[in-house]
Formats: sequence, C-alpha cells, structure tokens
Amino acid sequence: MDNENVIEIKNLTAGFDGRTVLYDISLEVKRNEIFVILGSSGGGKTTLLKHIIGLLRPEKGSISIFGKNTLEMEVDEFESILKRIGMLFQGGALLNSMEVWENIAIPLEQHTDLENEVIHRIIRQKLSLVNLRDAYYLLPSELSGGMKKRVSLARAIVMDPEILFFDEPTAGLDPITSADLDKLILDLKKKLGITLVIVTHELESIKRIADRIIYLQKGKNIFCGTIEEAKKAGIEEIDRFFGWNKD
Repeated sequence: MDNENVIEIKNLTAGFDGRTVLYDISLEVKRNEIFVILGSSGGGKTTLLKHIIGLLRPEKGSISIFGKNTLEMEVDEFESILKRIGMLFQGGALLNSMEVWENIAIPLEQHTDLENEVIHRIIRQKLSLVNLRDAYYLLPSELSGGMKKRVSLARAIVMDPEILFFDEPTAGLDPITSADLDKLILDLKKKLGITLVIVTHELESIKRIADRIIYLQKGKNIFCGTIEEAKKAGIEEIDRFFGWNKD
C-alpha cells in the first residue's frame, strides 16, 4: 500500500559534544514517495539522514523503518534492515582501482551467496536500468560526473532495495545532466516502486521530483508537506529559499 509509512521518526533530538543540532524532529515517509530533506547550510539535513540510516545515534526519540524501531535492535536485526535499503553518497564513493562492474558487485559479494554468472547478469540488468550498458568494463576515471552518479545509483539498487537514500545526488552536475538524473530517479520510482529519501538544495531538482518536503531551520522542523502547501504556508525562510518573495 502506497499510503503505508515505511519510515517514522518521533521526537528525534540529536547533538555532538553537548551541542544540539536536531530538535524534536517528527516525520513520516510513505511507501513509493520521493521525500526531500531541505534547509539552509548547517541546518541538519545530512545529520538527519545519517541518523535514519544508523550512522549516528540520537540523544532522544525513536526511528522506525518498516514498522520496527531500529534503535532497539540487535546488530543482526539491524543488518537485515540495511539489506532492504540503498545509499547513494554525495561523491559517489566508487573505488578507482575497480572497473564499473566490480564496484557494483560489492554488495552482492558481501551479502549474498550468488554464483558469478548470476551476479554478472544482475549487474548488466542494473546498468541497463541506468542507461549505462556499455560502461561494464570501464574504470571510474573514464567516466563523466553524470556517469559516475549513475554507476553509484546502479550499485545502490543492485540488492533491489525498498528504500533509497541520496545525499545531494545532483551536486556538481550541469543543468542538463542534473535533469537527466532526475528523470532517471522518477523512472526508477515508477518501474521499481522504490521509496526515495533525498537531501538536496538544488531548486529545479526539488521542483521536478519531490512528492513532499521537510524544511529544517537550525535543526528544527519548520514545515513538512507538499511544495504547493509550502507555497501557501507563508513561511519567510521557505519563501526566500524558493524565491517566492521576489515581489
């Protein structure tokens, strides 16, 4: 059911070295939606993302994925959750000494007992999905910035995740390449039924792909809803962000 919450965060408070960076954050992400985390620089966007995927642990609150509180899980149980999610890091995180197919194979080799023939077939399928059929044996140094993002995306979906997390997927890309990547993200959502959680500050990308947004201001949730709802909310910080107060 698309109306089902796959992520639920309640009263999340987090900080470092005695300094609070997230204040009482609550949100839900629904199945098969694109949920975008927005905010000013230093507002807590990437910090929130890292808490959701378990890289950081909050001071207070709860984080549930697929209806289970991940903060109460044993390591083995949490690893089973991690196998159902994918992550595309800001820089792509490709290993330069490995060919494209070897980079994409890493999750399959670490988490499955599949035979090599099956692994290669899956990799070719994922490269086809991101329109990079001919990049199989290339090295990362032979790829453009947009191609590297797509290879990283192929690796992120190689385990058929139910949720994908992105940290600035279009950062550093030219407008045409960014638009192509956004179209690919929308196509994958439609074809694979994946839920996407994306941190970005790229205005055009947000307008193209977001089903709902959350806006963080100095670690506080000042809005959560659709872009149309945000436009009607009359919140000065959000109006400035989108450029709606030019008149």
